[in-house]
Amino acid sequence: MQQSGTARDGILDAAQRVAARDGAGHVTLDAVAREAGVSKGGVLYHFPGKDALISGMLERLIAEFEAEIARLRAEFAGGPNPSLRAMIAACGGMCDIERPVAMAILAAGAQNPDLLAPLRASIGEHLQRLEAECPDPDSAFLLCAAADGMMFQHILGIAPYDEAKKRQLLARLAEMAQRLADEPAGDRANNLETQLQHDASGREFS
Repeated sequence: MQQSGTARDGILDAAQRVAARDGAGHVTLDAVAREAGVSKGGVLYHFPGKDALISGMLERLIAEFEAEIARLRAEFAGGPNPSLRAMIAACGGMCDIERPVAMAILAAGAQNPDLLAPLRASIGEHLQRLEAECPDPDSAFLLCAAADGMMFQHILGIAPYDEAKKRQLLARLAEMAQRLADEPAGDRANNLETQLQHDASGREFS
């Protein structure tokens, strides 16, 4: 079983290299087999089709993301809203994944939405955790969605700001997440809406 797992990971590594070097449209079973140095049958043994290969790539990315959230949650334990703060920080880290890999997954998901089911399930679990942990779940959801939006802007290559601005905005989101536990419930939504509107204004990106 260990050898099988190693071979499977090697094929996924090869698929990511093909996507990064040649582009999302070139992630085929034949190309991945050549890159991995195995036969097409060897790829098909672990991934019976391209959809299965893309699913494997997505599931591995999700696992890496979940592991990073768990590590950060432990780091933030004892403070306010550790799960929310961990999710925001992890989204910042995921901004740096190789864009062609993400594009290969998103392109396949556009053709077959069922491939994105593990991602939908992961997001749902995160929101359930926030609802159980945060004193103001709606504000927590909005902050998490803002971090997700920044992550996808970078993945899609459409972020209208540089690396320094990205760090500044993520720091602002983290500060707002920490404040959720300190403000009266009636003030949180008003303050959050005001701050998000300010951060989205043109002055922030000048």
